[in-house]
Amino acid sequence: MASKNFISKRVAEQFTKNIILPNRPKDLHSYQKMLMHRCTNLGMKELDIILGRWSQEFVPKMNYEELNQMESEILDLDTIDIYNLLLQVKVAEELKPLEQLKYVQEIRNYALKGLI
Repeated sequence: MASKNFISKRVAEQFTKNIILPNRPKDLHSYQKMLMHRCTNLGMKELDIILGRWSQEFVPKMNYEELNQMESEILDLDTIDIYNLLLQVKVAEELKPLEQLKYVQEIRNYALKGLI
């Protein structure tokens, strides 16, 4: 049985996906800076390096909708889920559908190419 916290998080995701929340910056440059900071401060050194370097290269080229999509696909997950998903380590069954998402694939390919 899934934990109450997990269920409430998934329900919240259904209502917040692609919706601009009040705590998100309204201007593009501030939103880019915020996501780049989040990508380099996830709390796991490996993720900080992979996502940090990926974000430095790609986030400045993204528009507001793409930033919102990347945040909801990747950064709204728990850190350990991001790690497992991107590095394909012990991916939980409920996370398997997320493996096909655009930014999961892009970041995974970036890491596998050895560009980090």
